[in-house]
Amino acid sequence: MTELKGIFEDRFGDVLAAAKESELQCLQGKRWDGNAALIVVDAALDSVGLHYFNIVVPRVKRFYNDYMKTNELSSFNAFSTLATGDARLRGIMNNKRVWQVAIGISRILTGIKVRKGLDTDFDAVRYWAEHVMVKDWRNDEIGKINGVGLITFQYLRMQAGIDTSVPDKIIKRVLERELGIHANNDLLFIDEMAQLSKAIGYSQIFICWAIWFRESNIKKDRHRDHRAH
Repeated sequence: MTELKGIFEDRFGDVLAAAKESELQCLQGKRWDGNAALIVVDAALDSVGLHYFNIVVPRVKRFYNDYMKTNELSSFNAFSTLATGDARLRGIMNNKRVWQVAIGISRILTGIKVRKGLDTDFDAVRYWAEHVMVKDWRNDEIGKINGVGLITFQYLRMQAGIDTSVPDKIIKRVLERELGIHANNDLLFIDEMAQLSKAIGYSQIFICWAIWFRESNIKKDRHRDHRAH
């Protein structure tokens, strides 16, 4: 296993510092400065395969400026009352499924916040992320939302600070090619990532970030290569 760690550090050495910074943002609940609604909007926009830097990031910022900077929308509860056809939402991204995902997640997390007596919206994201059973993700309230696949499901959990992995194509391809990590389905891949993490002493979040950073340096137009903020 020391050999695997050496290979990983050799292949990803130039991005380890950047990956560490992004790992800490996730683990400390500081993605998008800890703004839970923006975390959900990020995941929702990313769920439809948009270019991350060119489309997702600017539109998350626009959502913040249009709805949150003015305190017009300051909670999941307020977010959940919006309609998917809202003209201003469609002005940010004219894609009904994106807003179905974002509004649907907000409604579910509002319910969790109320039922569990949690203090903040981020507490609700974190509670959900900690207690959900990944292997049964399709039966989870959020997993049942039209437009939420396992990648979005896991990406949301990762942003909430759970040390897990996102089984996207780039991560799977890179790990199979360079470290021989292969699985026949995405749930098995998540298990393989957990084992790799233990073997080389780096968190799963860290491994994902290292791959996204390095691959973005190779080819800038891959949308899941690198996550900002």
